[in-house]
Amino acid sequence: MSELRVPTVVLAVEIECADGRIFAGRIFIPAASPLHDGPTRIEEWMNAAGSFFPFLADESGSPVLMNKREVLVLSATVPDTGLLEEPDLDSPVRRVRVEAEKRRLEGNLVIDMPPGHLRVLDYLNRAEPFLLLHEGAVRHLIQKERVTRVIEVREE
Repeated sequence: MSELRVPTVVLAVEIECADGRIFAGRIFIPAASPLHDGPTRIEEWMNAAGSFFPFLADESGSPVLMNKREVLVLSATVPDTGLLEEPDLDSPVRRVRVEAEKRRLEGNLVIDMPPGHLRVLDYLNRAEPFLLLHEGAVRHLIQKERVTRVIEVREE
């Protein structure tokens, strides 16, 4: 049966659930992307179809299935793989503060949208359920249904 397994890359993450519980552990990202060369990016994986994903908590020996709808924020530090790419330098970057439930996060949104749709509003209204916020070496995937406000931070 092992020949039927999809090769994966293990990534350490912290997951904050909507009910306030926080879990540290590992997720398993497909090693090859169907959309581009290299591994599947974490935002592609989290925004893909499917309501559940396997998660191995640090204090557990066996994985559990996590419900994406209950994930408030999934955070990961940038590894040396292509899973969490640096922002595309050709795309506009907007500094924002995101309020979701009790969480307040500040970072950069990379607006990788077609010309004429380069506002934060355009990016937030995309169909994907999670938005990707860059905060230094950390990437936060925030469930958009749980976002109350997004405030553009003007750099002075």
